[in-house]
Amino acid sequence: MIGFDTTALIDFFNENKDLKKLLDILDDSFCTTIINYQEIIFGVDMEDNECAEEIKFYESLFDNIITMVHDKTSCNKASEVYWNLAKKGNMIDKFDSMIAGVFLANGVNKIITRNVKHFEKVPGLKIISY
Repeated sequence: MIGFDTTALIDFFNENKDLKKLLDILDDSFCTTIINYQEIIFGVDMEDNECAEEIKFYESLFDNIITMVHDKTSCNKASEVYWNLAKKGNMIDKFDSMIAGVFLANGVNKIITRNVKHFEKVPGLKIISY
């Protein structure tokens, strides 16, 4: 299984050609996390009518893709990721630590992202970029 990061989900909405080419050749199932949904929803004004189509798209997408939750096990894994990197001077955003924690706690070791700079620092997580 391959996890979608927020950058890839946004590019999916925007019909990014490079992402589409990548998805056409990948033979795997896909998932994401509820943390990714939160990042996306932070980026849209829920009361702005111009965002209605985008909100509808993401609600449908998250209804139809495996969406992993942020439970106690993934919280602990996210904290482990965050502090292990911080101790090495390689801090990443807490949201990215949480996303990595959810994936790793659920046995997902591949992530599709354009945010290579952050996720490449996470041991055990293979980056698939486009």
